[in-house]
Amino acid sequence: MRRLGRFIFHNWPLKVGAVGLAVILYGGMVILQSTAVWPGTVAITPVNYPANSTITGSLPAVGNIRYVAPPDLAISVTSFRAQIDLSGVKPSESEHALVNVSLFAEDPRIQIIDYQPQQISVMLEPITTSTVPVVVATGTVPTGLSPGAPVPDPTKVTIRGASSDVRKVAYALAQVRIDASGLDVNQDVNLVARDAAGDAVNNVTIEPASAHVTIQVGSQLRTQSVPVNPVFVNSPASGYRISGIDVTPLVVEVEGQADALAALNGMADTKPISVAGLTSDKTVIVGLDLPPGVTATGSGQIQVIIHVKSPDSTLTVSVGIVPTGTRSDLIYQLSTPSVNVTIGGAAAALNAFDTSTLVGSVSVGDLGPGTYTVTVSVSLPAGIKLVPGGINPAQISVTVTSTASPGPSSSASARPSAIP
Repeated sequence: MRRLGRFIFHNWPLKVGAVGLAVILYGGMVILQSTAVWPGTVAITPVNYPANSTITGSLPAVGNIRYVAPPDLAISVTSFRAQIDLSGVKPSESEHALVNVSLFAEDPRIQIIDYQPQQISVMLEPITTSTVPVVVATGTVPTGLSPGAPVPDPTKVTIRGASSDVRKVAYALAQVRIDASGLDVNQDVNLVARDAAGDAVNNVTIEPASAHVTIQVGSQLRTQSVPVNPVFVNSPASGYRISGIDVTPLVVEVEGQADALAALNGMADTKPISVAGLTSDKTVIVGLDLPPGVTATGSGQIQVIIHVKSPDSTLTVSVGIVPTGTRSDLIYQLSTPSVNVTIGGAAAALNAFDTSTLVGSVSVGDLGPGTYTVTVSVSLPAGIKLVPGGINPAQISVTVTSTASPGPSSSASARPSAIP
């Protein structure tokens, strides 16, 4: 204890002075690095988005930032970085998620004490797409001009964005202005997403973002009624041909300047219609293939019914004959074992028909012993018919004998016999 006392009180004025100096130095440091509040705000940056998702609505900015920094250090908006981590948020159209806001100092000499907000509520929605038509609006048309129908290219575009926003979009608007000079419109126009009420829908993207719009405005613009000309490419299946077509409507009304209408050559062609491999009738809806500067005043959609058939043909084959209705106690001898049969029908059906299945028959069920003249018949499938006089010979002789008596000799069977 004595030694401890000597240590404590030995040179005590010097020790008290050292403590006082430390207090003075600490107080100076605190004075030099006092807490300050930066008056600006820092935008929040979302990171780690889940796949195919987006934040709807705007995010608040971080403000009321309290910090400690050397007095000679300039503080600006670039001194801080604010972000939210979305990796654990599930996309939803109806549920908000509460996420933490992190604020970082870009200079290690800055010590952040506090900031607001430290948590925010976000709506993270899934990203979807839809296809909508392009609608051209011309506004007020100058007096004396009669512009033709607007022709946008493309006619449809893809809308991409948060699912709730995409569902609102009814069409993409291309707004153009018709000049009083009467010059034709031929320009690229930026598209704006609109809802059914005509209001703009924000926070969606349009792909492509613009459309090329052409409108004929010149004084020579006129309309003309022309017949529709279906254009076919390729060929029906082997053995088939186009036997007829039905076109609805037969005549369409088109619009354009005189020189453009002259390129029609008096008819409106359809876009190519493929008939490759056809074996039966086909109905298609097809658009018109009009020359530049010509537009259809209606929908421009044409219904074409293509009728195909295979041309008729004939075929002669040798067909074996069998008696039908035979009895076990009688013997039946035919004058010829086969006849020639000529059949007709569509060439394709005849080519596909297996003639080995064809059999001629004679009915002997009512015949007793004797020699008779009987008629040959042939059963044919649907689509195959017997041409007039197609069985040669059409009638043959059949000799019926009892199994109890000897059969006739070959010479006797060759001689004509009277019909009992």
